[in-house]
Amino acid sequence: MITLVAALIIIASAVAFKNVYSCEMPIRNRGIRDAINTGDLDVLFIGSSTFRANVDMPMMDEAYDGRVYDISYGGNQLVATAIQYDEIRRRSPNDYGLIVFELGPMMITQEVALSDSRVIWDLTWEGKKALWQSMYEAGNTDFPMFYEYFVTSGMDDLITFPVTEPFYGTRYYKGAKNEETPSPGREWLEGEDFDISDKESVPAQADAIKDIVDECRRDGQDFIFVESPCYYRLQDDPTFQKYKAEFVDILDGLDAPYILASDVEFDTHDAALFQDMNHMSAEGRRAYTKELIRVLGNVKQDMKTADRHKESAASGPTYDKKRRGEK
Repeated sequence: MITLVAALIIIASAVAFKNVYSCEMPIRNRGIRDAINTGDLDVLFIGSSTFRANVDMPMMDEAYDGRVYDISYGGNQLVATAIQYDEIRRRSPNDYGLIVFELGPMMITQEVALSDSRVIWDLTWEGKKALWQSMYEAGNTDFPMFYEYFVTSGMDDLITFPVTEPFYGTRYYKGAKNEETPSPGREWLEGEDFDISDKESVPAQADAIKDIVDECRRDGQDFIFVESPCYYRLQDDPTFQKYKAEFVDILDGLDAPYILASDVEFDTHDAALFQDMNHMSAEGRRAYTKELIRVLGNVKQDMKTADRHKESAASGPTYDKKRRGEK
């Protein structure tokens, strides 16, 4: 009996620790705490596995002298992205020159759910409750989800932390993969089945775009939304284009800046540049990042010019163009 009680106390303590203090664990290169520890940043990416696979961090580190970071495990959830941004601002005293949010057309169709459990690990108790509330409003909080969300999710990280920490730190520089990712080849990419025709827009995800924009403007934070190129079969898909137009319409209505895939020089027909429909190979990641660095440099220069004009005129918009990738 004493053994059972002791075991229950240990389990309850571990669950409580995970839910309240996991956000303070110093996990390198994959979360909000490490981003905060990095200090002031010139560029901060917040998105999903698309950013994680498509943005080459060694190249970004070189371009920005290490003043760049990538938080990319929101699980395609714009709702989670909004909460992650709020966490960054609430917990961090740092300056962020430019925050780059993912413009993923299909993110607007994602059910509000726990699509990547790693996001829970990195949120404070307040953030965990906020995400849970969003899931509750969407009707996705039955008992199995409650048990996964508050009990089992992240427990493997907590238990294996000393062993897995160096491993995860290395993966950050390889697109979250163990090794460099080659393309599977044109034949495989042309034959890969996918069907997104049944997808529908989710109001909560669309509302989260407005929340992100409103919060950034409230904080005086420079930001931009960026769409990464996908393999042409997905990029040109009618459903993909439909939700891309919906995403862009929302941004246009908010007068928010964005860069589309077509604004960056990148061959979406080149199979060697992709590992699947929306994740790039190591070769593609480096080719895209080279162009993205150039385009973001133009964005930041435009912002500096706009700020100077704003200071001299004491009026005027922060951005003089919505699309910043134009040559």
